[in-house]
Amino acid sequence: MCGRFVGAFSAEVLMDEMSDALSEAKMTITFGEDSLLAPNYNTAPTHIVPILRNEESNIVVDPMQWGLVPSWSKDPSVGSKLINARSETITEKPSFRQSVPSRRCIIPMSGFYEWDRTDPKRKVPYFVTREDGCVMLVAGIWTASPALDGRHTFSLITRESVDDLSHIHSRSPVELCANDALEWMCNPVPPLELFAPDLQPRFAARKVSTLVNSVKNNYKSLLDEYVEITVKSDPDTLF
Repeated sequence: MCGRFVGAFSAEVLMDEMSDALSEAKMTITFGEDSLLAPNYNTAPTHIVPILRNEESNIVVDPMQWGLVPSWSKDPSVGSKLINARSETITEKPSFRQSVPSRRCIIPMSGFYEWDRTDPKRKVPYFVTREDGCVMLVAGIWTASPALDGRHTFSLITRESVDDLSHIHSRSPVELCANDALEWMCNPVPPLELFAPDLQPRFAARKVSTLVNSVKNNYKSLLDEYVEITVKSDPDTLF
């Protein structure tokens, strides 16, 4: 699963990533409020983040809350349990299937955090980026949530990890290149074939500090690579 991610990119950087695909499709992006792109180095469920979606054949940047609250749900807290949607069952689960036909979105992010739980005594956090350093474009679904006064909420879509991340976690977000991201948002027929791992950009992961474990910590240095230092004791100082 993916339970934390990072959004620390400018409008210009996002445009650089998508400009060729937008030009080819003869589409534009409308950004709206600049405050939407304020850096968030420890995005967690219920945070409001900038999401891309198709509106009248153009792409808009829409503030949405992470954690999909289905339109039929009266409980806003259910969103904290619906932050991810499995690609294998997204068209079957009642919470998600109604959004697939026409409410598909893209979650742009700088990267995400994942925890290696191989050692039962501790969780080791990693920051995962695109191998080429570009902005990630993660597939998602959204809906308007009456339980939150109509606020738009979303879930990101996950798949089984392949060898670039499977050694850390069995699941990872469905990440798309720019052309496929537009296809995901705009195709009248849901292009579920885009979930195939061989169509997606590769990941790179680096170990980071356990400071990311607390949502209260939210600053750029969380992304720094963490190197464990082993202190060797001097036998002559033991007695």
